[in-house]
Amino acid sequence: MRKLFPLVLLLSVLSACNSSNKLNTNAISYDDVEHDIMVLSADSMMGRAPFTVGEVRATAYIQNRMKDLGLVPAFGDTYFQDVPMVSITTHLPEQVDVGLASGKLSLKVDDDICLWSPTTRAKVEISKAPLLFLGFGINAPEYGCNDFRDIDVKGKIIVVLVNDPGYYLLDSSLFTGYAMTYYGRWRYKFEEAERQGALGCIIVHEDGPAGYPWAVAGSKSNSPILYVDSKELDTPACTLNGWITREAAEQLFSRCGYSYEAIKKQATSKDFKPINLNATLSLSLSNSVERSVSKNVAGYIKGAEKPDEFIVYTAHWDHLGVGRPLNGDSIYNGASDNAAAIAWMLSIAKVFKQADAPKRSIIFLAPTAEESGLFGSEYFVKHCPFDITKAIACINYDVVLFLGKFKDVTVTGYGHSNLDSLLQVVAEEHDRYIALDPNPENGMFYRSDQLPFLKAGVPAIFAKGYTHQAELGKEKTLELIKDYWQNVYHKPSDEYKPQRDRLDGLVDDAVLFYEVGNRLVNGNIYPQWRKTSEFYR
Repeated sequence: MRKLFPLVLLLSVLSACNSSNKLNTNAISYDDVEHDIMVLSADSMMGRAPFTVGEVRATAYIQNRMKDLGLVPAFGDTYFQDVPMVSITTHLPEQVDVGLASGKLSLKVDDDICLWSPTTRAKVEISKAPLLFLGFGINAPEYGCNDFRDIDVKGKIIVVLVNDPGYYLLDSSLFTGYAMTYYGRWRYKFEEAERQGALGCIIVHEDGPAGYPWAVAGSKSNSPILYVDSKELDTPACTLNGWITREAAEQLFSRCGYSYEAIKKQATSKDFKPINLNATLSLSLSNSVERSVSKNVAGYIKGAEKPDEFIVYTAHWDHLGVGRPLNGDSIYNGASDNAAAIAWMLSIAKVFKQADAPKRSIIFLAPTAEESGLFGSEYFVKHCPFDITKAIACINYDVVLFLGKFKDVTVTGYGHSNLDSLLQVVAEEHDRYIALDPNPENGMFYRSDQLPFLKAGVPAIFAKGYTHQAELGKEKTLELIKDYWQNVYHKPSDEYKPQRDRLDGLVDDAVLFYEVGNRLVNGNIYPQWRKTSEFYR
């Protein structure tokens, strides 16, 4: 159980931190940050995909930078942690037939439905598995919601809605209203289906509540999918995962005698009961399996007084590699996602190394495979070279806008812990203000490397300058954000151009989060969860 700390005492301790570790304002160099970004996002890095020459080059560069800064190797005598990965490709027919009382419903793979099998078994046979509509597929006692109550899902395939009830009803008394909780994420729904012993789980896709179009969700059929290699993949209970389009789901429910809108409304009720669709699914699947090893990179500074306690700065090194050409360019450089965050983290490490030794230890972690499913950070948390229960906080940085200075510090996942209060104090000292995520329904708090730490009970901050560029104002900044997500994010155009881009905001964020980390490692506080968080313990 984490120690509780009254907010008033927290703030008093924050203001009384060791003044000898006050920031040397010249220590974070624009030129150093720019150099790191240019190296890591250069075409020679080939997009930094795991298992490629890009990984070898990027991880070697980060290792050498950590070594030059004087960080201690985090894994004995090395900065590298091997992360065993397995790539599974499920081979599907062009069409999947759902058995109905009135015949069958034929669904086209890719167009109507996307399926894969998360197991290393070469063959998977599913014979007349019953389909159940199970609402949102959630078991959340703190919200008074258990879609699995009074039902045995073993041997059955559950069909569930994406997101959680609060989104659909815009009711803040249901979960967190419009803002997604972890229970709304597809990853949670597959995890819970496995815990409950379901044979399969298929999620109904809608653009709004999912936070992305079908082109993203439906792209996994007949494609390699990465996992952390483990014995659990040999014999999972849940051998079928997938998505179905809203249009195909409407057809399915209609053929089973139900209106999609009516059944969706039922699912938002606390009195909801699972619905047997009187439909079955039979499939014969084969899996191709390839194993490989990727690398996390980490170094640390040992604490002088409480070395077993630590904070973690995280910034993933991987990106998408070489892919489909767009405008003649096939290298997905990942300058903003996430070469810039590596530069941010290394600049903070430099300042800490120039200061007096901190009371607590500080880990600087560059995990692999964030883009594939947060697998590097997940593996680090489960195989941490330090006692993960002694982790005080995680500070993660991901997706940076090269727009210059910001007035805001936008917090994604605001309200989970009193780390927000610490961040607000430091932000105000730097004449900045706390802003909330403009799109909380997208669940971004659960889509970056802080998530494995959250699930392990470690409070985390995921924040940055984002919604209010100092010269342009909020409205224009929001326009540029929209343009970024449409035209830059996960595209070859995510490149750094010195004549166009400005890194002042990134430098400011490095200063800000050095100060936050400094107060955590040189104070005596233990950040605490708020009781409303699904991660509260």
